[in-house]
Amino acid sequence: MLGKMYFLPAQNGYEAAGAGMACAAAVMGEKGLVEISLTGDQMLTVLEVVASDGPLSAAEVARACDINRTVAHRLLTTLAQRSYVRRGEDGYMIGPAVLRLAPAADADLRRAAKPVMNRLARETGETIVLHGLDNLEAVVIEQSPGQQHLVRVEHSPGSRHKLSQGASGWSLLAFQSEKTIARALKKAVSEADARKRIEAVRAEGYAISHDELQQGVHGIAVPLVERSGRCQASLAILAPSVRAGSLPDQLKALKAAADEIVAALG
Repeated sequence: MLGKMYFLPAQNGYEAAGAGMACAAAVMGEKGLVEISLTGDQMLTVLEVVASDGPLSAAEVARACDINRTVAHRLLTTLAQRSYVRRGEDGYMIGPAVLRLAPAADADLRRAAKPVMNRLARETGETIVLHGLDNLEAVVIEQSPGQQHLVRVEHSPGSRHKLSQGASGWSLLAFQSEKTIARALKKAVSEADARKRIEAVRAEGYAISHDELQQGVHGIAVPLVERSGRCQASLAILAPSVRAGSLPDQLKALKAAADEIVAALG
């Protein structure tokens, strides 16, 4: 678990490269075939790639998204004009418009989770952290710092790490699609070991980590699995190593808190 130790536009249109043609695509949705904008889909893909791997040049974005370089440049220029990306010396990176939108993201989840997290922090004396899924990363959405101990662990909201690291990451990764898992494990030291850990998390319903992202920080996390089966967030208790032995005893309360949050989301 990554943390810090403290001592107190266009609709349904796609302009094909060099063709100037408008077209749309039909994809299978929950209620059958639905029409999507290919331009919009490609622009969002470009934005996700820049957010995940930036700074990137237009050529690198084109390769990563498997699109024509001219199309990539056009999409990046559009995103830059609206401040969703900005161009630096090393390439394109996320721009301020994304940061302005961030507070509105996961608002319902934060509203449902915060009072439950505050109560759990009081009961356990440890810091409670809510992570969300962002592409192949776990990102901190909210936290409730523990107040009972001089030494405690805290996260910085917005901080992120790979899904294949930390209790929060593993608890999210274990409940993703096989395609997402395969992408997340591409650079794993041992894919076989990683998959064994994923199977264990699925079987036990929680993940434990120690010293994975920061020396002396331990965590236990459970997934927030919605009624649809989708998992977009996890809830964790973080503690310094001197109190790590108490984490398994807090699992029941952690799972109950996660169930309460899921129920509040409806």
